[in-house]
Amino acid sequence: MLTQITLSNLITIESLQLDLSKGTTVITGESGVGKSILIDAIELALGARVTSDVVRPHQEKADICLSFDLTHLPEAKQWLKNYDLQSETHECIIRRTIFRDGRSKSYINQMPTTLQPLRQLSDLLLNIHGQHEHQTLLRSDVQRSLLDSYASHEDMVSKIEHLFQSWNEIHKEITDLKSKESERASRVDYLSFQLNELEALELTQGEFELLDLEHKQLAHAEELLQNINLTLSSLSENQLSKGLHALENVQKVDPKIAAWVENFKTILIQLSELEDDLNRYVESVEIDPEKFQQTELRLSTLFNLARKHKIDPPELYHFQQKLSKELQDLTHSNDKISALTLKINKIKEDYTQLADQLSKSREKAAKKLEKQITPLIQSLSLPHGKFHIRLDPLDKNQLHSHGAEKIIFEIQTNPDQPLLPLAKIASGGELSRMSLAIHISTAKQQTIPVLIFDEIDVGVSGQTAAMIGKLLRQLGETFQILCVTHVPQVASLGHQHLNVQKTVKNGTTYTTIATLSAKEKVKEIARMLGGAEITPKTLAHAEEMLEGA
Repeated sequence: MLTQITLSNLITIESLQLDLSKGTTVITGESGVGKSILIDAIELALGARVTSDVVRPHQEKADICLSFDLTHLPEAKQWLKNYDLQSETHECIIRRTIFRDGRSKSYINQMPTTLQPLRQLSDLLLNIHGQHEHQTLLRSDVQRSLLDSYASHEDMVSKIEHLFQSWNEIHKEITDLKSKESERASRVDYLSFQLNELEALELTQGEFELLDLEHKQLAHAEELLQNINLTLSSLSENQLSKGLHALENVQKVDPKIAAWVENFKTILIQLSELEDDLNRYVESVEIDPEKFQQTELRLSTLFNLARKHKIDPPELYHFQQKLSKELQDLTHSNDKISALTLKINKIKEDYTQLADQLSKSREKAAKKLEKQITPLIQSLSLPHGKFHIRLDPLDKNQLHSHGAEKIIFEIQTNPDQPLLPLAKIASGGELSRMSLAIHISTAKQQTIPVLIFDEIDVGVSGQTAAMIGKLLRQLGETFQILCVTHVPQVASLGHQHLNVQKTVKNGTTYTTIATLSAKEKVKEIARMLGGAEITPKTLAHAEEMLEGA
């Protein structure tokens, strides 16, 4: 629920801190004072478009801060967690600073945020019922969601969405494979030609590196033999053994000479091993012009083929393996398409069965909801009103993410008029009362905790106004309700009463919003009943209305 609103330098409000309670809160004030300023502030905080004139004159910026208690809102808490914006408590604080040049900065729990995630979060926190363009109820997806929520279709809808996603992914894969059908034959021919050329060489992994080394050895065989033999002769002529013998003769004279003797012995062992290695190497070195020519020819062939494919020679073997795999995939693509087709047909069969089940359940739930909403709208100054939910079948040859039909809420306001979609209702008041009736009927299934109604009682009075007040109070048992009203019958039924006043001092306009006490409520209801002059009769009538509430 929305627990607190703090404003500074917003339009005509200099400073305001307002605590809100559970239940239904009514907002009243004289004509022209700007009763909707609080609703405007909430919309701005939650991402509505700003203009520089929302900043109070002679000020550089305006601040709006909303505090929400998320104790019973697991979806909102999970959303915050997903964005790493959760707080240590159940509180969520949304703040927006608007500058005179039109810039603005938004924060969720003191962390900077952009407007897009802010609007996502706002959809989980409250629903504002104002004029046509702001009515989420006009959206087809919201109407579908309301019906599915009312009928507890969440599990079926989730399965439908999963099947649709699976079908869509496989359908795209099949389409991609088929789109390459025309070019596949030429690609197969091309790959076959390339592979024949590579396979004719009978490449082995690491062959190029070995050939390159062998080529160098053959090219420098004489030089290698000459220098290694020179090294061997120097080893055989060394005087190290004599040096070791000399040290052994005196090692008893000085103890540290013994360590030198051991080092000397190690060196002699290593030199002996080196000599053996060099002798073996000399035996392996060949002076073979014919073999050198063959190796050079093989390397030249590999270099030319690598240049042709624009790769390095060591990569030829892996390149051949890659082409071979591609050719295999292409030659077996028909098998793959067949397997995917069997899979997608099974998914479509499961989808069709589940979508048909969902359609029947939606049709049944729609009739039940129609019977609940129609009497409510008839009691709200629409005596001939009729509510209808139309299920328009979608193309059966296509799968859809939310089922096999489009959900359209319709209303008939007069007996000589046809049923029309809610979006075509001319009167904002009618649409607001329609929204109220729908929310009353689906209250148990709703998860959004705050509902805001901006003058839904426009054009009504008397018994209809009293009915709207009763319905709002009833809705306040389940939700937190904020309602801007100019009708005393509605205002008298609020759990909490806020009063908006506007004053001008020294040419400066000030708007204040205050929570009314019990006595102040009586006076405000009396004013709404009798206008500027409050008489004992209007006071008595106001007290009677409040006692009835």
